[in-house]
Amino acid sequence: MLGMKLRFNWMGFIIFMLPMLINFVYFALARNTEQPEQGMVSRGIELIEQGTRILYAILICLLVSQQKVDWKSPLFYGAVAFLILYYIVWIRYFMGGMEQGLMTKSFLFIPIPLAVFPVLYYLLSAIWLHNCGAAIVMVIFGVAHNIVSRQAML
Repeated sequence: MLGMKLRFNWMGFIIFMLPMLINFVYFALARNTEQPEQGMVSRGIELIEQGTRILYAILICLLVSQQKVDWKSPLFYGAVAFLILYYIVWIRYFMGGMEQGLMTKSFLFIPIPLAVFPVLYYLLSAIWLHNCGAAIVMVIFGVAHNIVSRQAML
């Protein structure tokens, strides 16, 4: 990729890990709750989802653009907004007694917000970091992730 260097990217690592923090809390608390049955999920789509998740992590953490990031960019503030919305939906879930229906309940008219908000956060973050490869992979992940999330609801 043009204008990219292969080296560890601390900013990319932090961007990747920020949404994961609340997931660690969920997994720590979820051991004590019953997990609902999930609908049938297409194995092929699930493989695409998992593969692109890993590829995004690699690209965002190991590719660094030679272009400077603009801290005043609307992309940065958009990414922050989607990260905040993602955390708000998780807080709603925890404060709602970890009711499973809250995981897929619309928020601000957005269906499956726990699938939509992190994808938009990661996509805007990749574009903000001038990492086109990660952005393209996130688009593919986003489509697969939302299909898997919708199938799991059925």
